[in-house]
Amino acid sequence: MDIRTLQEALEEVIFVGQAHKVGIFSELYKRNDTADGLAQRMNFNRRALWLLCEALVEMRYLDKVDDYYRVPDSVYERLVNRHGQDYEGDFWQFLLYLIDPWKTLPHVLEKGKPDKRSYRHLSMEDFIRGMDSPWKKRLAPEIVAICLRCCPDAAIAVDIGGAPGTIARELASRDIETIVYDLPVSLDVTREDLSLEKNIKIEDGDATVSLPRGPYDIAFLGNICHGQSPEDNEKIIRMCYEQLSEIGICVVFDNIRGDSYLGARLALHMLTQSEKGDIYTKDQYLCWLEKAGFKNIHEESLSEKAWKLLIGYK
Repeated sequence: MDIRTLQEALEEVIFVGQAHKVGIFSELYKRNDTADGLAQRMNFNRRALWLLCEALVEMRYLDKVDDYYRVPDSVYERLVNRHGQDYEGDFWQFLLYLIDPWKTLPHVLEKGKPDKRSYRHLSMEDFIRGMDSPWKKRLAPEIVAICLRCCPDAAIAVDIGGAPGTIARELASRDIETIVYDLPVSLDVTREDLSLEKNIKIEDGDATVSLPRGPYDIAFLGNICHGQSPEDNEKIIRMCYEQLSEIGICVVFDNIRGDSYLGARLALHMLTQSEKGDIYTKDQYLCWLEKAGFKNIHEESLSEKAWKLLIGYK
């Protein structure tokens, strides 16, 4: 990426993200307005708001007709319609937060661990809801179809670390009784929404300590392993084996080091976020699965090339 393109991308992330944060898009969706009218409605400085709106028009996040600003349909779906399949506003806010820990890399290089002061602006709401992102929603039917092909008689599943609900909703829609298992602080974000879903049960807990009582047929580990230490991953996978039914499978959905085109970058991201997390190789996953007792372990490719499924049979 050349330096001008890099600058434009950074400007877009920050300016559009901040405009979303203060409510510019949702307010203009309620009613098109001029800079004067919008400034009065939102109690903002007129000149500052006008300059922001003009930049948003230039970046094609707003349209302007006769001095009135409006939200284009595509931006409405991405940044206003919270219940739509393409909504990404929560992830945008999480991305803005990530700038702080990423900037602490010199500290991390010196100390070998994250600078926890950079976590001060972390919002669990933005993080958990941001993980229910459009790309994952598009991928969920593909992932669940593979799980059910590998375990066609499955009736019960557990989504470990599944507070965002993306995979759980898809499993539940296929009449699979699904347990969403995650830390209380994570489930508090989506507990109310998920509790209303048919075939979904919520259970609090720490996967590094214990798992829900089985037996269940699918133990799904979705983007949880890269946040854990090798020792904890070995323990979690062993506990999956112990709680699975005789027809059960363990499904790991994650980046694979040396395979994913963004695995090394995600590992660097984890270095600033987690004292124990990392991106692991296929051989490491195979070792943990085999040591737990899983057989016929195989890899499944996905349309999103950065991620893979590793599946082991009990």
